[in-house]
Amino acid sequence: MVALLSVEDVNSRLPLVRCIMADVVDLYRDLQLRRKRLQSLRERYPSSPPGDSIYEQEVVQMEDELARDEIRMEGFEKELQQIGGSLSDPERGAVDFIGEISGERVKYCWCLGESELAYWHGSVCAESERRPLLHEAEFSSGAEFRGQSF
Repeated sequence: MVALLSVEDVNSRLPLVRCIMADVVDLYRDLQLRRKRLQSLRERYPSSPPGDSIYEQEVVQMEDELARDEIRMEGFEKELQQIGGSLSDPERGAVDFIGEISGERVKYCWCLGESELAYWHGSVCAESERRPLLHEAEFSSGAEFRGQSF
């Protein structure tokens, strides 16, 4: 069972989450560039017997490095899971945390660069789906956020 986190719980984890996500975003961008480079090399220099060409050696080396860095990315995802988060968008640096608003299970959504938790969403986190925690309608209705009353 996934533990529900309060806004305060998530905000207290953000210093560590920021560090992890800075590494995730950098690594993700680097992996994307290297995958494109690898694909380009494979297209220009089709497979030849191992060691037959300098390009083949470069491709093998790149594949090995990519595999190691993909394992690093999985490690970052596990770190986030251990503190109650889940990586939702490595490109934007978005992390989700399971919470509750007015008795409904929701996902709190934080993105790299934000000073504190300020958004939530229902299911898949797209930029357009993010709703402010202090949405006017929720504020005026006295909605309760787990751990906070408004």
